[in-house]
Amino acid sequence: MVKQKDLSERCRQLLVDHNIPITRPRIVLLEILLQNKGPLKVEDVIKLSEGKLAVSSLYRIINMLKNLNLISEFQTPDNTKVIELSSTKNDHHHHIFCKSCGAVEDFELNESLEDHLETEIKLIESSHHISVLSHSLELFSICDQCKN
Repeated sequence: MVKQKDLSERCRQLLVDHNIPITRPRIVLLEILLQNKGPLKVEDVIKLSEGKLAVSSLYRIINMLKNLNLISEFQTPDNTKVIELSSTKNDHHHHIFCKSCGAVEDFELNESLEDHLETEIKLIESSHHISVLSHSLELFSICDQCKN
């Protein structure tokens, strides 16, 4: 497990690397995202902050970090806001949504399938005269906990 001091330092470095002023609420949010790998619902972030983040501050921080490409934000099928640290180029992934409990999980396609998908996207761009900025694949499921 990562020590709290190391985690805080990693968060500070992320902010410095992106030329973002270091504030305690920003560090708290980044610590939560780093400790809980994968996407988190905003309401889960609020719970995990244990009162260290005001809701109004959280939304401002999310918008700022999203605009600076440090975090990604997306909506679940039930329109719940979910955030995660932005992926690097080699960490491209997709999401699985549980239709019952709303859990969100990351998954990656194998490299060959991802390459085929990229090829198909280029064909779509050409035939529709567009430029695709990004893509995602969403799987809708019932998780094991909900099945039982």
